[in-house]
Amino acid sequence: MSGSHHSSHSKPQNLSGADTSLHAHKKGDAKHSHSKEVSNQNLLFIALILTLGFSGVEGAAAYFANSLALISDAGHMVTDAAALGLALLAQIISRRPPSPKHSFGFGRAEALAAFVNSIVMLALVAWIVFEAISRFYDPHKVDGLTVTVVAGIGLVMNIVVAWVLSRDKKSVNTRAALVHVMGDLLGSVAALIAGVVIQLTGWMPIDAILSILVSLLILKSTISILHESYHFLMEGVPLHIDYLEVGKDLKNIPGVLAVHDLHVWEMTPSFPALIGHIEIANIREWPEIMVRINTMLLDKHGIDHVTLQPEEVGDLHDHDDASESHQSPQSTNVLHDGDTFFVQCSSGDAQHRMAYHAWGDPNNSKVLLCVHGLTRRGSDFKTLAQAMCKDYYVVCPDVVGRGDSDRLSNPMLYAIPQYVADITELVKTLGVSQVDWFGTSMGGLIGMVYAAMPQSPIQRMLINDVGPKIEPEAIKRLGSYVGQPFAFANRADALTRLNQICASFGDHSPKEWEIYNGPMLIQRDGVWIMHYDPNISVPFAAVNPIMAKAGEMAMWHAFKQIHIPMLIVRGGDSDLLSAATVAEMCKVNPHARSIEIPNVGHAPAFVKPEQIALAKEFFS
Repeated sequence: MSGSHHSSHSKPQNLSGADTSLHAHKKGDAKHSHSKEVSNQNLLFIALILTLGFSGVEGAAAYFANSLALISDAGHMVTDAAALGLALLAQIISRRPPSPKHSFGFGRAEALAAFVNSIVMLALVAWIVFEAISRFYDPHKVDGLTVTVVAGIGLVMNIVVAWVLSRDKKSVNTRAALVHVMGDLLGSVAALIAGVVIQLTGWMPIDAILSILVSLLILKSTISILHESYHFLMEGVPLHIDYLEVGKDLKNIPGVLAVHDLHVWEMTPSFPALIGHIEIANIREWPEIMVRINTMLLDKHGIDHVTLQPEEVGDLHDHDDASESHQSPQSTNVLHDGDTFFVQCSSGDAQHRMAYHAWGDPNNSKVLLCVHGLTRRGSDFKTLAQAMCKDYYVVCPDVVGRGDSDRLSNPMLYAIPQYVADITELVKTLGVSQVDWFGTSMGGLIGMVYAAMPQSPIQRMLINDVGPKIEPEAIKRLGSYVGQPFAFANRADALTRLNQICASFGDHSPKEWEIYNGPMLIQRDGVWIMHYDPNISVPFAAVNPIMAKAGEMAMWHAFKQIHIPMLIVRGGDSDLLSAATVAEMCKVNPHARSIEIPNVGHAPAFVKPEQIALAKEFFS
């Protein structure tokens, strides 16, 4: 998973040297993940066709010639074909995107294939040596002419295959397959020499001797690939990176007091990553410190995937004391189960109340804020909150103008700045200094702005199907129903219509639709209407193209300032968040990773078990 986690602030440690303190785990430490690059599949496919096409011919010739050198070469051919096929399959698998069950993706398939190939190669070497030794005691007659001709053809073919594979030098998987081919090339040379010697002298032991020599020559390369792939699979520090030197350099960065829980590994071959916790004196200095760290790690160590969690020295102790002694006004000794509370907020010169619904233990310092979309309300997250409330105090506000919250007299205040101000007041009321964030659509935009602010309390953020750029098709679709007349005499008819509007959220059962959309409907003056103030559409409708572009630029700027782990979730059929925007978000902010949920538009409702599991995995 890529992300940082509940950060906990801790007191400084006396770190002597660059030793065990770098590995020390403290409260709140966690792990990360990301995606990868893959090698050229075409090279492996070409090599596989050439090798497989010749292996049958050489195998038959080896049988009739009764040559161990040729048999070993034919055996190499067969294992080459299997190795190349396995390598090709591994690269195809490695291209698969991350999923709720495999949040790291499948990049390790390449290293796993290299490891298996090396094991098979060791077994083949052992068999050839054993068979060669046995032939010293029981010599076999060898047809030297057949061996010479077939080995010569095999040598040419192996040279071509080796040249093809040598063009891809980055993939350990391809290099493992190349070891097979180089072994076969040497086998062809040995078989060719053996055939010539037998034709000229009739000395049969040369066949077994050269087989042993070739096997020993390829043994070293095989062991090297085996060691490298094993080291990678065991998440070892990349061989070209000095772990202790990295820790020392981090501590030497101006503003860094100490480093702990430092991990350096490769998520995929040639893709080094680093995570860790950095103790600093002033959290306000963190953006500048992070820039210095990123520059140093990239320039000196070649590490460009970095996730670090800042810890302000001395803050944890104060925060823990506050968490134990301070409770929200509504806190009790019982667990909340969707209970509704209110926080007093300011809007210009006026006051308004924002409602929020809570699940779990109000004394739990781990708080998950779930913020809904443009026309939704906090009840959207009921199913998710019930699943998360054992680990979190889950708080789901009704953004002002929605649900149980007050409506504003000035509709132009229905905008992100007001929403962020209200959430800030809510966090203050809860009495916590750190929160995790789940934001759907508009809730994701609020979260991005809030997370980009100095001293933001957000530690981790799941952004559900929204980004700095909103596609024009989605704006047009939203404009077709937001704030438009909606009134039905019959609740069932109102729910059916609402379900049609929300069809992009995914395929749900009637029971799931009732849980998700039922609270959206309220009865007033004998008719069923939507829960929100129709005037929330006023600022939305007032946006012109110039304002939209300026807003987009501001959101991109804010997004780039965020230095916490982010998971961007996109509905595979979303018309609001394009795949191109997601790719750009991950490109401009190294703290972001993404996952796509198929067969869902804008936006995944997170009422399905597999979607809830995805959220639990990210926030765990």
